[in-house]
Amino acid sequence: MKSAGTFRGVVLVGFMGSGKSSVGRELARRFGAPFVDVDERIEAAAGCRIRDLFSREGEPAFREREKTALRDALSVKGRVIATGGGAFADGENRALLRSYAPVVYLEAAVETLLERLAGDLGRPLLRGGEREEVVRALLSRRVPGYRAADVTVRTDGRTVEEVAGQVADWIDRTEGRTG
Repeated sequence: MKSAGTFRGVVLVGFMGSGKSSVGRELARRFGAPFVDVDERIEAAAGCRIRDLFSREGEPAFREREKTALRDALSVKGRVIATGGGAFADGENRALLRSYAPVVYLEAAVETLLERLAGDLGRPLLRGGEREEVVRALLSRRVPGYRAADVTVRTDGRTVEEVAGQVADWIDRTEGRTG
């Protein structure tokens, strides 16, 4: 576990399947910090799965719930926060997240994302249409926002531990931490 210096926190952004939740849990373990998965918070507050929220209320209502969950997650310093795939595409969310802590974009190739998302029927934005086309279209809209992160870390062909190690090393260097 890292110990020297003050851990300000870190925000993980990226497309669904990029590894935000898995890497976030590992980073939280390494830094001895609380982990917050924003999508899990939305589901807990709503009392149902995100796919059901989309069906019942639509994407705009979901995005409002997401803003509320993000503000709540940002209310305590020193957390590892994994956002939903579309959260950082919104300019207001992007500004809030960047003011909280360093933002790391976990990037993966379309082929990697499709492999990781295969069989996952809980992603409402992937319903209907050809999955590869949907992923490519969503990525093309979201990548410009993701690129506003402080650093990009590729996750293709790497374990959660390897990615978390690279992110932790980057945080230590940029925050002047030793450990």
